[in-house]
Amino acid sequence: MCAALVASGCAHAQTLDQSRIRLAQQTVVVPPPPPSLPSIYPQAQAYSSCLMNCDTGAGMCQGACNVSNSPSITFAGPPGTVSSASGALSQCYLNCSQQQLTCKRTCVAPH
Repeated sequence: MCAALVASGCAHAQTLDQSRIRLAQQTVVVPPPPPSLPSIYPQAQAYSSCLMNCDTGAGMCQGACNVSNSPSITFAGPPGTVSSASGALSQCYLNCSQQQLTCKRTCVAPH
């Protein structure tokens, strides 16, 4: 009886082995990647640096546009009127902004 069970077990194992799916092996040649485009990183870095220099210059210019940084001096005047100091301060800020925009126009954008 044991021999019969062993023999049937072997036959069953052979049946399982034959029913397994075998995948076809295929060699695929992967083409090399195409040459990469040139990097714009150096150009973008130079452009960003130029813009930051313009912004820094404008910030320094606006920092020099103070009237002792005192609201009582800057906005001094009768209620409802604008003092000449605040008008001068506004004009100074406008001049700084104009310089900033002029500077930024000279920066060469990456392409």
